[in-house]
Amino acid sequence: MMASGSQAVKWKVNKPTDPDHVCLLERSVEADTQILSTQYHRVNDIPFLIEVWNWEAIRGSTAVFLNRHVAGMNDADLQRFLTEQVGIDLGGGVTIKREKHTYVSFAFEAK
Repeated sequence: MMASGSQAVKWKVNKPTDPDHVCLLERSVEADTQILSTQYHRVNDIPFLIEVWNWEAIRGSTAVFLNRHVAGMNDADLQRFLTEQVGIDLGGGVTIKREKHTYVSFAFEAK
């Protein structure tokens, strides 16, 4: 119950309007994975998400790309893009999966 004279907080949720952002958010997430944060970026006209997640006893991060934007990149090119253009340290190991989206997972650590 609100006190007399107080107002309810009105929340506004910003929904993405960039069509690439919307498509990136349609990526698959495994049922046992908890997404902790998602950030949308665009570097050199390549849109992507950076997500931090928990899975079982592991925390990690994943860069999610639309295939049409990285189709000409091999795995080494993707890693070079993330390190040189985005500034991500991939020193702890990387896994790359290409499905409907391209996933580059990194920064794995035990919780």
